[in-house]
Amino acid sequence: MADNILETVRERLRREMNNVTDDVATGGDLSAGDAGLIAVGYANRVGIIEGLARAERTILDVLGEMEQREEEDT
Repeated sequence: MADNILETVRERLRREMNNVTDDVATGGDLSAGDAGLIAVGYANRVGIIEGLARAERTILDVLGEMEQREEEDT
């Protein structure tokens, strides 16, 4: 059951990361305005993407460790 919960959380993190990435890739609301504000907004979104990617990597690592333990127990 824990692996199902973790997989569901991972999928949601991935979906959010894809949404933010798409926003950055298409310019989103960063394409107009003061250059300084655009840079801050871009850096903010990149930080969000990095945080989501790290969280997803952690979940994948935990799922892998759980799978390995299950294999060792059988």
